[in-house]
Amino acid sequence: MKDLGACIRHPGEPALFRCRQCHDAVCIGCRAPDERDLCGTCAQYRSESAAREARVAGGEEPDEAPRRIRWGRYAIALLVALDIGLAGYLVLAGQSDPAITQGVKAVDAVSRAVDESRDPSGRYPETLATVLPRLPEPVVEMIRSGNIQYETYANRTNYEVSFVLGPRQPSR
Repeated sequence: MKDLGACIRHPGEPALFRCRQCHDAVCIGCRAPDERDLCGTCAQYRSESAAREARVAGGEEPDEAPRRIRWGRYAIALLVALDIGLAGYLVLAGQSDPAITQGVKAVDAVSRAVDESRDPSGRYPETLATVLPRLPEPVVEMIRSGNIQYETYANRTNYEVSFVLGPRQPSR
């Protein structure tokens, strides 16, 4: 005989069998009367089910089904509404800021002007002063205010144009 552990309903009692219906390990006190391997709970369910079937077979109306709780529908509706609201927020929050879009376009315009202003040896201009006349006025203002910055590297063979977000930090 194998050890089934403790009874599921009486933890201090050893389980002597498994119920053939629910497969719970139960003690002798949980066994249904006149049954060998059926617990009392499953025997009561079987008895009530058989009585209900007999009444319906005898022509009685079946028991009224338990009334459904509508909270599940309300919970689903609430979750759908929250999902739609979150999706709307993410769509609206994902729209780009016009100032950033303008800054990216300005960096692109400056980069094209710098590329077109190389000297005969292929070096880039030392400052943006030579390209300012070819740039639109809003871009020139962004350069003067420090929002667009230009820097050359490696004997003017490389350069970097950047767009600064927010107020410019004072130089030290």
